[in-house]
Amino acid sequence: MRQFTFLVAILFSPIIYGQYGCTDSQANNFNASATINDGSCLYNPTNYSLNLVANLDDTLSENSGLVWDAGKLYTFNDSGSGAEVYEIMPNGTIIRTIHIANSTNVDWEAMTSDSSYFYLGDFGNNNGNRTDLCIYRLLKSEVSNNTLDTVVAEKMNFRWADQIDFTSAYNANNFDCEAFFATEDSLFLFSKNWVDLKTKCYALPNYWTDTLNATYTSQFDVDGLITDACRDTANDRTYLLGYKNNGSNFYTSFIWCLWDHASNLIFSGNKRRIEIGNVLSVSQTEGIIVSDNGTGYVSAEKVVNIITIPAKLFTFNFTTYFEEINGLEPLSSQAPFILSNQFISEGIIELAINIPFSKVYIEDLQGKRIMEIDKQHTQLPANYFHGVYFLKIDHNTYPIILWH
Repeated sequence: MRQFTFLVAILFSPIIYGQYGCTDSQANNFNASATINDGSCLYNPTNYSLNLVANLDDTLSENSGLVWDAGKLYTFNDSGSGAEVYEIMPNGTIIRTIHIANSTNVDWEAMTSDSSYFYLGDFGNNNGNRTDLCIYRLLKSEVSNNTLDTVVAEKMNFRWADQIDFTSAYNANNFDCEAFFATEDSLFLFSKNWVDLKTKCYALPNYWTDTLNATYTSQFDVDGLITDACRDTANDRTYLLGYKNNGSNFYTSFIWCLWDHASNLIFSGNKRRIEIGNVLSVSQTEGIIVSDNGTGYVSAEKVVNIITIPAKLFTFNFTTYFEEINGLEPLSSQAPFILSNQFISEGIIELAINIPFSKVYIEDLQGKRIMEIDKQHTQLPANYFHGVYFLKIDHNTYPIILWH
C-alpha cells in the first residue's frame, strides 16, 4: 500500500472550541463574548504625528531602511549607491561608515537582523524583471567591531516562487520588494505591489546556498506601497511602513500594526492602520525599526521635486493603541482549520474549518482553483494532491503542503 503523508506549512496550536470574534476592546466591533480572535477587528481612522529627531545629513539622502543594535541605528542608501552601511546615533549623527565586501548595491532596499547576523535585501525590483535577487548576510560581531571598516558579506540568491512572467513593467508590477524582517530561523519578505496596492508575504530560511524559491504564504490589501517592515519581538508585533500616492506625487504615509495572529500567519490577526502624515511633513518614508527599549524609529529619504524636503529621522510610540481599555488580556489566535491524518489508511484526509466562512477554495501555486469547499468538515482524496497548495478561507490564504 502506498503511504500518504501530509505536512502543514505552519505549526498550529491545538483546536480550542470557543466563540470566534474580535477580542480587542479598542475596536469598533469588539465582542466581549469572543474567546478566540478571528482577525475581524475594525478600527476608526487613526492619525498620529511622528516626533522629528533630526534632518539627516545629505550622505543619507537615499536612506532606505533601518536596523537597531546595541544602542545604535544602522542604515544604507538604495540603488546606484555604494556598498556601504552607516552606523548612526539615535540622534541621527553618522559615526561610522562600513564597507561591505563581496557585494554590489544593485538596489538595496531593506535591512534586518537576528541575534547573530545582519541581512541586507538587494531585492528592489521597480521593473519586475530582475533575475538576480539576493540577500547579503553579515556577521553582527564584525559590523559592530569599531576596529573594522570592511565586512565581508555572504550572498544568498533567491527567486519569487510564484513569478512566471518577467516582462519589464516599470512601477507596474507586483514583484517589487522593499521590506523584510528576520526571526531566529526565517526571513519574511513583503512585496511592494504597484498594480493592486496589496502586499504579499514570502518566507525564506535565514541561510541557504544555491538559489532558493521564496515561498508565497499570504497577502493583505494594504492600500498603498510597502517600503519597510520590522518585528517588535518583545511585544510580538509586526509593523509595515508605506505610503500612498494620492495624485501628482503627493504622498501620504502610514504604518500598519499587525498583532495577535496565529503563528507566522502575519495577516490573520488584528490589523490597524495609523496615518502618520504627508510628504510635506514626513518626506518619503523608507525605514522602520523598534529599539530594545520600545522606541520606534522611522527614516525618510530626501525629496527633490517642486520643493526640496530633507531626509529625516523620527520616533514614535504606539503603546496606547495596544492597551486593553476594558482591562482584558489579549488572546492568542488559534488555527482557523485543521487537517487530520486519522484516515490515512483509507487515503483520505479530513479538513475541518472551525470559523464561519462564505467561501473556501484550494488553489495551486499559480492561483488555479482546484476545489471548492462548502462544508465545515470535508474529506479530501489523498491521491488527488501532490505538492504545495493554498487553502483560501474568504480573504485569507494559508499554505499547505501535501504529498504521497
